[in-house]
Amino acid sequence: TAAKETNEALKVVLTGYFEVKDALVNDDAVKAKSAATALAASTGKYADQLNEYVLAIGETDDIEAQREAFEALSISMYDLVKAGGAGLTVYKQYCPMAFDDKGALWLSDEKKVLNPYFGASMLRCGSVKEEIN
Repeated sequence: TAAKETNEALKVVLTGYFEVKDALVNDDAVKAKSAATALAASTGKYADQLNEYVLAIGETDDIEAQREAFEALSISMYDLVKAGGAGLTVYKQYCPMAFDDKGALWLSDEKKVLNPYFGASMLRCGSVKEEIN
């Protein structure tokens, strides 16, 4: 069915997104760059919504710039996941201290908070705001 295909496409994109997130959690700008480059090649029908941010992450080694683009990517990914579930449980997580206390959300495939905006310096800062099935 069309819905099933959508779910598979979204699952592929989410998997790539989680690789970028994990690289940022680990303060690894080089891995974030390569994961984003790989993700850009697999966004498919979601390219219009995602590639601006994915490519921004993939073209820099500056982890702060990557994290800013990742926030915009996370907002777009959240909208996609809410609109057409990927057959996965996804956790919307939020850190109120990101970007000078402006706050930022991200998605995770696990409930445990691992913060991609601060990495090792504040790994556990944040909370689960929503569980999306």
